[in-house]
Amino acid sequence: MRVLLLGSSGQLGSDISRLWQGANLTLTTANRMAADVTDGEAVQALVEATRPDVVINTTAFHNLPICEQDPETCFRVNVVGGWNVARAAAQHGAVVVQFSTDYVFDGTKGSPYIEDDARQSVNVYGASKIATEDVVRQVNPEHLVVRVSGLYGLAGSAGKGGNFVETMLRLAREGNPINVVADQVTAPTNTAEIAEALLPLVLGGARGMIHLAAGEGCSWHTFASAIFEIAGLSPDLNAVTTEQLGGPVKRPTYSVLGTSRAPSLRPWRAGLERYMREKYG
Repeated sequence: MRVLLLGSSGQLGSDISRLWQGANLTLTTANRMAADVTDGEAVQALVEATRPDVVINTTAFHNLPICEQDPETCFRVNVVGGWNVARAAAQHGAVVVQFSTDYVFDGTKGSPYIEDDARQSVNVYGASKIATEDVVRQVNPEHLVVRVSGLYGLAGSAGKGGNFVETMLRLAREGNPINVVADQVTAPTNTAEIAEALLPLVLGGARGMIHLAAGEGCSWHTFASAIFEIAGLSPDLNAVTTEQLGGPVKRPTYSVLGTSRAPSLRPWRAGLERYMREKYG
């Protein structure tokens, strides 16, 4: 199977590049500099040159405050980019794998969201990903849309200057009080766990919509507490509400992803322990 991976330098793309191995697998990677998904002709040319069986699009514009300030760029990268990739794949007879997010949900369900639950976003980024899902499914019938949540990986997020784990560790080193919301519950997920779970699904011909996120949910405050516990740190960590913390972006209060279509990933703490082990030994 020939696979073209777009966004190979990001957190998820890096782990797919690192962990996807096999005699029957040929992986061609392209980072954002090599493949601008907003350039339809460039994407077409890349797909034509590599002739993949599967095109995986991990690119995304996901800095939430900037998405609110600049929705045009957010929609151009996510929606137009997703459309370009799905169309190019379809025209060359390839499957497209597109990533989406728990933020397509508004957080009012109160229990894990599964694949067929109704979507309703509370912010620009989530709205752009709803549209991305729709155009990908419309343009390429041979699609696999994968919703994920709370990503963190060894490569860090270029769009956010790291990831939540590294941000917490940096704040602990600085020695100032750390305020983290305790009323937003999600499922923080190690991108390595997603990469490993995705490979057999792609090789097995999975199609449609699936959720790949850490088992069980937790608040960001609980997640931060676990980071410090595993690292052996005791900073001044305070639980605050979303209202107390403030900020320009509305987020769902509960966006844990469950699944009825894919194997469940390990609990979030197992993924965090793996990350800390691989990152720091």
